[in-house]
Amino acid sequence: MKSTLINVLSIVALGGVILFSGACKKKEDPTPAAPVVISGCTDMDSPYYDSEAEESDGSCTYAKVTQFEITYHPEKDNGTVWDYGIGSSTNADLLLRVKVQGSPNWLFESTVATNQVYNVPAQWVSPSPLKLLNTTYEWELYDEESTNADDFISSGTFNPITLADLNNKTITTVSGGSQLKIYFNIQ
Repeated sequence: MKSTLINVLSIVALGGVILFSGACKKKEDPTPAAPVVISGCTDMDSPYYDSEAEESDGSCTYAKVTQFEITYHPEKDNGTVWDYGIGSSTNADLLLRVKVQGSPNWLFESTVATNQVYNVPAQWVSPSPLKLLNTTYEWELYDEESTNADDFISSGTFNPITLADLNNKTITTVSGGSQLKIYFNIQ
């Protein structure tokens, strides 16, 4: 009788465990969760490009040049003043050119900043809002000569998207003893 009682209690306990485990079973949700789509700027030419964005949310804006500046350039041309023997000027007459690397055409060619002291910024307003793309650009700086070939001062390359300072709205690149600073607006 004692063993029958133990068997009955064991069966009741086992049934309770089975019943309890069935009650704790998680019920399947009949509707699967919608996939999460990341929205953002999907255009690589925008300084606000989001590489994780799968869908454009209209937030792409672009850097458009307002001004070019040569902040400084070498004081001397191979140890001598820039315009040696040309009138009373001994400072460079700066001419700046900017283009997409490898292109035969200049996107920007400045007027000449005459008699420009080496450590005083020379600035040129962009004639039109030049949209900067996610590509490599090259720039060249010359001492313009009216009587001889222009003297090369320096040159460099830059990608505006990787160098853009979005807080100050500038792009700065230094090469060959010269600093080019580009000011832009976001549009």
